[in-house]
Amino acid sequence: MTGGERAMLAPAFAIDLEEFTLSIGRRIDGFLYRGLNSDDYAMCWLSSGFEALTGYPADRFVAERKAFADLIHPDDLGAVNAAVADALERTGRWQLFYRIRHASGDWVYVLETGGGCAPDPATGRVLYLDGLIVEAGRMTELAGRLETGQAAVELINASVREIVRTLKTLRLLALNARIEAARANEHGAGFGVVAQEMVALADTGETVTRAIEVELKSLNAVVRI
Repeated sequence: MTGGERAMLAPAFAIDLEEFTLSIGRRIDGFLYRGLNSDDYAMCWLSSGFEALTGYPADRFVAERKAFADLIHPDDLGAVNAAVADALERTGRWQLFYRIRHASGDWVYVLETGGGCAPDPATGRVLYLDGLIVEAGRMTELAGRLETGQAAVELINASVREIVRTLKTLRLLALNARIEAARANEHGAGFGVVAQEMVALADTGETVTRAIEVELKSLNAVVRI
């Protein structure tokens, strides 16, 4: 195909950027945005996927100048702020996972890619933030599984603590049995045997418990979110 032929075909491929943006926005599990470069991340424009992901109507969210920062999980907001600030300083972009609160109250994991745009000619300060936020469905599912696992580990931890208390009581009883055996002389032989068995049982239990605690410590580190 010659250059002239390509030029003749070009008008057929002309793109209405507004329609193209709206079309893309309807086809992703998330939304495109433009927001103010402000502490509360107030939004100036949101694509239609915003309501599907957050449960809040996009037009109302923008019109009422609601703070997008209020939707970000408090434990994640610091990391989001730091990533945005670092990217703006480098004139680069950020990409990070975090959690946002759906209108239902549930937490949803999202992946955001964004960057600054439209620097102020007078100050050089970036005025707007543009980006894409999509649902990280697998992360949300994994978080749910980890929460379930964390609850199970907490139950095991409580059981182990109860076992430790029982072993301490068992050692105390063994000590009492030895004292009674010493007082009773030959008549306390039975007490002595019982005391020895109780001490052996306590020693075995403590060994097993220590091993469980070591494994639980590693498991706690894995499931903690």
